[in-house]
Amino acid sequence: MERLHFSFYDPVPTIAPPNDDLELQLVWLHLVENAGPSLTQADFAKAWLDHLHYMWDEYGRTRWNLRRGVPVESVGTFENPFHAGMGSPIRSEIWACLFAGDPDSAAHYSALDASLDHGTEGIAGEVLFAVMQSEVASGKNLEDAITLALRYIPAESETALAVEGIRNSHRHGVPAWDCWKELLARHGHENFTHAPLNVALTIWALWYGEGDFETSILLAVNGGYDTDCTAATVGATLGLMVGLDGIPERWIEPIGEGVFVGPGIVGISAPQTLMELTERTAALIGKLVPMDWDGSFWEQAPSPVDLETLPGTLLLHPADGGQPVVWANGELPIWIKQAGGASWTWHVEGNEAREIICLARDGARLFIDNKEVIECPAGLPYVQATHRSAEGSRVTVSPGTGTHEVRLELNSRDPRQDASIILAYPNFHICPWTKDELPHAAILPAA
Repeated sequence: MERLHFSFYDPVPTIAPPNDDLELQLVWLHLVENAGPSLTQADFAKAWLDHLHYMWDEYGRTRWNLRRGVPVESVGTFENPFHAGMGSPIRSEIWACLFAGDPDSAAHYSALDASLDHGTEGIAGEVLFAVMQSEVASGKNLEDAITLALRYIPAESETALAVEGIRNSHRHGVPAWDCWKELLARHGHENFTHAPLNVALTIWALWYGEGDFETSILLAVNGGYDTDCTAATVGATLGLMVGLDGIPERWIEPIGEGVFVGPGIVGISAPQTLMELTERTAALIGKLVPMDWDGSFWEQAPSPVDLETLPGTLLLHPADGGQPVVWANGELPIWIKQAGGASWTWHVEGNEAREIICLARDGARLFIDNKEVIECPAGLPYVQATHRSAEGSRVTVSPGTGTHEVRLELNSRDPRQDASIILAYPNFHICPWTKDELPHAAILPAA
């Protein structure tokens, strides 16, 4: 989350290591190969449950929501604090490749894809990239491609405003790193995966890189934040523009031709090489029906969700003696915040350890069976991630089989405060506090 100073791979790799940002697109490749002429949200939901076992940020929230039966139209936004993350903007290339020169269809399928784990900003990022890449893949210049892509996303979105700010600075001759500082001043965020910032950093690297592959990807990496995403999209966009011959050999040789897949992807036939990936993608061009885009997607409202009917829901008892409040995991209800805390019953089956994350802007203490297990200090970065919340906000416990009492004491009674509790398995997938066994178990081994 700061300016970096790389000039090459460091350390120099010998393969392209597994990365979820490519792997989700390999799942979509499998999905399209086995689908009919069109796709629905239900098709993507089934792919998430059958093939994707990553627990990071919005991925973990999406799987938790799907396993609990949240309506597919609401999975991306319901109790998902990472709805504006980079998990969807990074996977735009497949739709651009399948619909080169057809920005409407690229927008439609990328929005459909992104809606499973994101809200407006995350979806806008993928749509912007997919349209931009669809245009450059058909021979359009970068400036025109970005201008068109901006017409496909809400003008009032943070993503659009951040990209427009970059464009204005570039047009007025603002030096690259001065523009970078202005962007961070306007759109900086404590979560390094915040999509509007990273989408704009990607466009910044493309514009100021002026078509040079090495200059552009080094700008993306050295700009900081979600660099595996920003540099990847920059490289992919330039690859679509200039082809293999336009990529310097020194960047190709260390990573080779192999495609490697991590343990979070199951049940697909993944390509073994980049050539196989290219050929299988090209073979699908024309399989999906083209779609029109009129912008009405942005007017769709998510379906209502009845938390009380979902498995894993429990009752919180406010510390001030008020009426019990339904809850499951994550951000605490305002009634609990203004009560200064709550208590609840935790049903544990077996002796497997659990991860507990307790985050509160103003600080909090968490007790199990009257024993303090977390004292979360005030002022920690508020990133509600099971695998990367701030030090001081998490603990590993093994309470043993049986019923345990959990008590939370908040340092503040401000109902507007940020405060959350999350229970996770050792592999960092979200875990219910109740006896409910959810279907479609999350099998990713712990790191």
